[in-house]
Amino acid sequence: MNKIKKIGPPKAKKIPFESNHHNNKLVDQYHWIRDDNWQEVLHSPKVLKKEIREYIDKENQWTDSHLSILSSDKEQIYNEIKGRIKEEDSSLPQKDGSWFYFSETKRGQEYSILKRYKNKLSINESKIFHDWNVESKGYDYFKPGGASYSPDHSLLSWSFDSKGSEFFSIKIKNLENNKSFNDIVNNTDGSMVWSLDGEGFYFIKMDDNHRPSSLWFHKVNTKEDEDYEIYSEEDTGYFLSISETLNKRFLILSIHNHETSEVRVIDQKKVIKELKLFTKRRHGIEYSIEHDQENSRFIILTNINNAVDYKIMETEENSLGHDNWSDFIPHQEGVLITDFSCLKDFIIVQELEDGIPSISSINKKDNSRNVIKFNEEVYDLDFNEGCEYSSNTIHIYYSSMTTPQEIYEYDLEEKKKVILKKQEIPSGHDSSNYITKRVFAESKDGKKIPISLIKRVDTAESSPTLLYGYGSYGMSISPGFSASRLSLVDRGMVYAIAHIRGGMDKGKKWYQDGKKRNKMNTFEDFIASALYLKKQNISGDISIHGGSAGGLLVGASLNMRPDIFKSAVAEVPFVDVLNTILDDTLPLTPPEWEEWGNPIKNIEDYQYIASYSPYDNIKKQDYPTLLVTSGLTDPRVTYWEATKWVAKIRDKKTDTNPLFLKTYTEAGHGGMAGRYNQIKEIAFTYAFILWSHGLLKRSASS
Repeated sequence: MNKIKKIGPPKAKKIPFESNHHNNKLVDQYHWIRDDNWQEVLHSPKVLKKEIREYIDKENQWTDSHLSILSSDKEQIYNEIKGRIKEEDSSLPQKDGSWFYFSETKRGQEYSILKRYKNKLSINESKIFHDWNVESKGYDYFKPGGASYSPDHSLLSWSFDSKGSEFFSIKIKNLENNKSFNDIVNNTDGSMVWSLDGEGFYFIKMDDNHRPSSLWFHKVNTKEDEDYEIYSEEDTGYFLSISETLNKRFLILSIHNHETSEVRVIDQKKVIKELKLFTKRRHGIEYSIEHDQENSRFIILTNINNAVDYKIMETEENSLGHDNWSDFIPHQEGVLITDFSCLKDFIIVQELEDGIPSISSINKKDNSRNVIKFNEEVYDLDFNEGCEYSSNTIHIYYSSMTTPQEIYEYDLEEKKKVILKKQEIPSGHDSSNYITKRVFAESKDGKKIPISLIKRVDTAESSPTLLYGYGSYGMSISPGFSASRLSLVDRGMVYAIAHIRGGMDKGKKWYQDGKKRNKMNTFEDFIASALYLKKQNISGDISIHGGSAGGLLVGASLNMRPDIFKSAVAEVPFVDVLNTILDDTLPLTPPEWEEWGNPIKNIEDYQYIASYSPYDNIKKQDYPTLLVTSGLTDPRVTYWEATKWVAKIRDKKTDTNPLFLKTYTEAGHGGMAGRYNQIKEIAFTYAFILWSHGLLKRSASS
């Protein structure tokens, strides 16, 4: 790897900003990088203060000029990844009533095309009913949201984000003549549920702080100011989301934070559509519901009565309170129920035991259970129940780190599966050239940390490695197939995923042991994983990679053990943890107290967060080569977190290793929109990682 020429990088000015919490003085030298006008910046990046924009532009210029050496390699990796993707492809048709729906992609087009055909016709007679590529024209940024058709299939409501700020607008069109209505609904979360009569749809409105806070109804062919509010959640610590039961009878309003949930429902078949409380929220109790029409009952997934890994319960339609619930599938510690669905004759349950997924079907007539499993050591598994409540088939999605996705149709009556589709790799892929396996590192407190990895069979011992992790919000990182990561693996790198605490890879307790005042376990697990890979001669030099809360993981690990990492990539990193969780005006802060603790009210929470917050623990020490990315319109992890973090590391670090910040000024938390643009971002990241290991001259293996 070439060292950067000794031309000074951008240097941020220091303006001390003092705040006091629990008699602790907190001084932030780079507070000025946060624009007080941030809510307006989300909607219009051009209103960002001039001095802040100039500094961000200087950082981008520094990064672009010095990493221009990666241009040809980035292009090569981009073409490799693109060559592994079937550019002209279509999804499996999904039956809903008298129609089949599917999507397709065309070569050179960023977005999918939605098509349908009558069930008496063939797929060759399908018609386009919505083209995201056409709708994206005229926007610098365009992210498709949801697309939902009315119960009689004659109208389509669809949503889009044109800033990257995740404020979605909704439009409507007539599917019979493809003409658009004048209706537009702004500042929504992008989801919609139609009323059964097709007169309009329910939606969630976002408040100024980007919190999905209220349920509304929009009637077709009316103006936005005629929309009416049905429910508003006053507690700023809770978010709203909407869905519907598979049989379409009930609208489900979920009110939730990271530890507690409450459900309200509207019976769509009743003349008076009243929003009815299912059962009142109780701190620490989570639940979600489905409706079993044949047995006039609700099926409930919940953690009530210390069911740490969840259980499934049931209750009669008219007896909704907690006291009326009874066990259907009892709690089994260590077997995490991750998803469920209710069809006319079957209940589908997805579980995770010691990081290995399985799917079960339960016959509602006799409660007999059939378990669907696969034989690989490490794999990813999911299901889709489709659109029809009366169906006796489901789709199962299977892949592993070496095996591209396979989609099966599973007959619930016959208990047989038939493969419908295999993911094609146009440039070729031979799974026998690769090894995937699971190993276990021992953390500081003796806990065994699963690590899933992939490498080529001819990869030498102690090879360069990319170690990926997340470790927050109970998110499990599945060891599924990725066409893009082969550009690293085929150049002799090992790709490893650390299933650290803070995720739910080993159950709910695995999550609880990596949150609030157990958060240090997350970082210790990650560091232990890196040390194990080195000790076992699986890995030599190690790069680490994480985004959002995974960026927190990267930042904390770098402060704690910068000596064991060759380089790092932190994408939209949540690194200014203490300042963010102390600021209850920010979009995500009140709900986040259930994840991190409340440093405003609790001095112990304040001190604990202060002990690991990456921004607050930057030291005068050597740091490895580092690439940081952010999005100017990101409402989840605001742009100034990454910007401040980079400025402070630059000021403190004692090495000459390169440090780069790339801010996407027309994008938000998810980066650039469109499938080719996203491949370009991945190619840039992978080119940087390979460059940091001196591997760019090595061609990908054939």
